[in-house]
Amino acid sequence: MNFKIYTVADRIRNGFIRPERLKNMQEFAKSEDMVLHSIPLKDGSALKLLANAVEFDCLIMKNGKVLTARGRAGTADDTAVNICGFFERLQKRRSKLVDQNVDKESFIMIDNFLNKFEKFMTKI
Repeated sequence: MNFKIYTVADRIRNGFIRPERLKNMQEFAKSEDMVLHSIPLKDGSALKLLANAVEFDCLIMKNGKVLTARGRAGTADDTAVNICGFFERLQKRRSKLVDQNVDKESFIMIDNFLNKFEKFMTKI
């Protein structure tokens, strides 16, 4: 079987990244030259978003262990589109669950991540 590994999520699923490297996600993100954002979830797990100019990964983690990992790689434009699409889906899902307008909360969450991402991209 011949396959290509592009993303952090691919490397996690295929065992190329050891679980102990993920204990400190801030250090891991820095070592991978990525920006990190964390969103706590109701069940005690956390959604970890990792991004750089050509990659966007979403990890669901609980107690330092990865439960699920998905990622996409491409151009900088692809990464920006994936980030915006992700936050749109998240906003729709949250507004259905909460049954109220969560635009302000979502805007703050999106704004925080995009500000981090913009600072990261201007360092490159």
